[in-house]
Amino acid sequence: MTAGDPAPRAQDGLEAFAALAAHQLGEAVALMRGAASVLENERVRIGPGGQDALRALNAGGERAQRYVDDLLDVVRASSAVEGPTSADLDSALDAAAAELEPFLARERVQLRREPLPRAALDAREAQRLFTHLLRSALAAGASRVLLAGGTGDDGVTVEMLDDGTPAADGSRPFEPFARPRGRGPLIGAGVSLPVCRRIVERRGGTIAMATREDGATLVTIRLASAG
Repeated sequence: MTAGDPAPRAQDGLEAFAALAAHQLGEAVALMRGAASVLENERVRIGPGGQDALRALNAGGERAQRYVDDLLDVVRASSAVEGPTSADLDSALDAAAAELEPFLARERVQLRREPLPRAALDAREAQRLFTHLLRSALAAGASRVLLAGGTGDDGVTVEMLDDGTPAADGSRPFEPFARPRGRGPLIGAGVSLPVCRRIVERRGGTIAMATREDGATLVTIRLASAG
């Protein structure tokens, strides 16, 4: 790839736009939440119709905040890597599952897991990786998710298997905003799998998705072992 290749410039432009959009959306969300806070104090006076509007305002604010968080994660996942790292993947998965517990409980998702090894990620990267993996399964309407991993001579392998809608033939699941697996209950900016790819690849790893014969989706991640 040459210095004049338009691809790096386009990528830099996308990240700059994501940072700007996150900032502008963040300010709008703050205004929405401020208005919702005022209405909360007037809940009795605004009556049933006003309370319905308040619920809609809160729901819209939560959804907009997810878009802001997604865009910020795109920017963070593109930043420079800092030194050797070691993350406890079990702890990272615990934190991600706790973050998404309201959605997992509401959709009655069965999350099963086997012990996970340590890997060459930092703790925040590892948590965001699992958060976005689980969000991709939720967005696909999964009701069962299994995570497992192991360590071998060539590093660490992590696998996630879910029963959500498979990616459409010919789709590019790791491209931003593609939403290749349908629109389940947790809608965001459509960057969960692309953020996963960036987190993994910036550490020299690989990530792939395949649809099994039974229709289940398997995401396989390979990373360096923790130093």
